[in-house]
Amino acid sequence: MEKSKQKLATRIAKIVLNSFFYLVIVLLLVFSLANIKVKKENDIANIFGRGFLSVQSESMSGTRVDSFEKGDIIFVKMLDAESRQNLVVGDIVTYYDLTIRAFNTHRIIDIYDVDGSTYIVTQGDNTPGADQPINLSEALALYQSKWTGAGNALDYLQSPTGFALFVILPVVIILVFEGIVLARNVLALNKVKMEEKYAEEKEKTMVDLEAEKEKIRAQILEEMKKNKESDL
Repeated sequence: MEKSKQKLATRIAKIVLNSFFYLVIVLLLVFSLANIKVKKENDIANIFGRGFLSVQSESMSGTRVDSFEKGDIIFVKMLDAESRQNLVVGDIVTYYDLTIRAFNTHRIIDIYDVDGSTYIVTQGDNTPGADQPINLSEALALYQSKWTGAGNALDYLQSPTGFALFVILPVVIILVFEGIVLARNVLALNKVKMEEKYAEEKEKTMVDLEAEKEKIRAQILEEMKKNKESDL
């Protein structure tokens, strides 16, 4: 009974560790694919048109349903030429702000046309003035939702120390563990094979020994028969 419980616990532990291992691999794949998307400084890392950003300022802090705070993660949907035409005042968009050389995610407060080109004006919910107008084509993504307080964790995870500690190190540990388990399984398999081979050789030896005994017995009987005939 105790051995059965130990086997069950071992099996559960292996399932949990394997699940964690594959989860880490998937996360690494997601990060890799997202980073491949970033080919220049004004691109947003995204997968299948969905991206995420860490909020670095309090410019959108407020009490509105779609306001967000410094330290949050915001999820955005990448825009194309067609979806940009559907933007309206009140939407929150992300663009690359040349004045601060970083991404800016603010609310649209005005949309207007000049000489056939469309421009949008944005402003943070917590800023006193409007931003510089940008061409509609510069709007990169549309705000979708937020994850409160997760931005700080993402910033640390994306740092060299955080990435090494929480991504690379667990993968290395799991790979080492899987290597040890594999080595033990190989040794156990070799042991079983050696035991089977030894059993086969032992059985063959016993068969050969019995055959040899039978042969000697037959020879003895033959000799006894010859001796008996010569005595007669």
